[in-house]
Amino acid sequence: MTTETASALAPGDVLAAARDFFLGANRMADAWIDTESDTHITFCTFRGNLSVAAFADPQAPDSTRVRVTTLREEGIVPRLLTYIALAGRS
Repeated sequence: MTTETASALAPGDVLAAARDFFLGANRMADAWIDTESDTHITFCTFRGNLSVAAFADPQAPDSTRVRVTTLREEGIVPRLLTYIALAGRS
């Protein structure tokens, strides 16, 4: 299942917010990093893998595309996307 949205954050900031969501002191869910690059992080969670990709939107220069991919529907995805959206407001 793939969910895609836009963010005002830079791609690196989106990935930092995702990392904080899963690994930060006030984390919202437990996970560990499986793979990571400049444009994505794949997390292993209790229910499976979840990949977050962030890249400049070619059609909107001031926007970042955020793509979250899982093998099955997970309730954590909407919470993660809301967390990333709120990170852009602070």
